Amino acid sequence: MDANKITVGLVVAQPVKDSEQPLSELMRYTQDKKAEVILFPEDHIYSDRLPDLLRVAKESGKWIISGMEDRDTGEKKYKHALVVNPLGEVVGRHRKTSLTYDELSKGFSHGDAIEAVETEFGTIGVSICYEMHFPEVARSYALQGARVVFNPVGSGMWQETQYQAWTSVGRTRASENGIFAAGCSHANDAVPFAYAYAPDGACLVEARHASRMVTVTLDLAQCFGMFLEHRQPQLYGRLVEAKKG
Repeated sequence: MDANKITVGLVVAQPVKDSEQPLSELMRYTQDKKAEVILFPEDHIYSDRLPDLLRVAKESGKWIISGMEDRDTGEKKYKHALVVNPLGEVVGRHRKTSLTYDELSKGFSHGDAIEAVETEFGTIGVSICYEMHFPEVARSYALQGARVVFNPVGSGMWQETQYQAWTSVGRTRASENGIFAAGCSHANDAVPFAYAYAPDGACLVEARHASRMVTVTLDLAQCFGMFLEHRQPQLYGRLVEAKKG
């Protein structure tokens, strides 16, 4: 793997119908010879199929980043995303920190940490679906040295306005932090999509209305930290205050 360049596969997956279908897509797309890192959407695989995910990563020699639906029977359930290395080991696990009203009504709990993940191609962060709308999440990863924020998305966008807002947010998270942002959704709504934006905000990929894997090469040497260096954090106290009323 080139020290500065990685080829990422962004999978616009079929809607999850049963526990076998996501596994078949994992096996299918990890056979691609070009992609070194493969991103699957939010909730792509059920937690009870985690051993299968690890096996596929090891057999294919790929890095896999995937959303995972929590089927555990514990007191709390979370929206997860896993980072799995080519040895079939979980090297990073993120629990979604900002939840929608619908997710809260279904009993999901908030994750309580935003921790970057160290990989052989550098530091990365994972921002699950809705989290991408919160600049503090991507900025926290950038401050930890992340050069890519991956955004596994649940469904496609249910209308054009939402699609335009989401891609604008992805572009902004990249350009305001001087890093890459890349995401993909399931193909079960009006506008299924995959995207990738460069540190200067340039569009590398915007793929719509397709169930397939889109590949894009990221030159991590393009990342820059100027905006982080010029911050004035002593002035930003209100950003971490709880909303009043």
